[in-house]
Amino acid sequence: MSADLTDLTLRPLLIDDADTVAEIFFDAVLNGTSRFYSQDEREAWAGPHPDPKRWRGRIGSAVGLMADWQGKAAGFMTLMTPGLIDLAFVRPALAGRGIGAALLGQLEPIARATGAHNLETQASKAAEPFFARHGFETLEPVTSFRRGVTLHALHMRKRLRPGV
Repeated sequence: MSADLTDLTLRPLLIDDADTVAEIFFDAVLNGTSRFYSQDEREAWAGPHPDPKRWRGRIGSAVGLMADWQGKAAGFMTLMTPGLIDLAFVRPALAGRGIGAALLGQLEPIARATGAHNLETQASKAAEPFFARHGFETLEPVTSFRRGVTLHALHMRKRLRPGV
């Protein structure tokens, strides 16, 4: 279901957004991935509580955008140059409304401007359909370990066409 994106604004993601980023991440992992990951996996991934300190450095080392929908922070996406989407999360209650697509649409030209020929990401099983709809192909499975739990994701890539 698409939102009325006239209510959507995108702005630079700031270090001062760390509290909001932590909250969105925590909500997205615990509640938005339940069809794909067990409770133990989600708790290991998210941690015991939102942790803004964890996000300050990651936000500060990336180009990022925050999406505000109807005056409320709805999601964010970060780009590590050249061409790596590091973080991409939308509040589960607002998923499927075009917010992620708007964020990705604004980050692609930024990636091109930095000289990237591809966009790559390590997508969760929950995010894989989103990235596939936007032209990403799955390259290989990725396994990581967090808090003693094995997590599975996918390395995905989209070739960027010059000037598009």
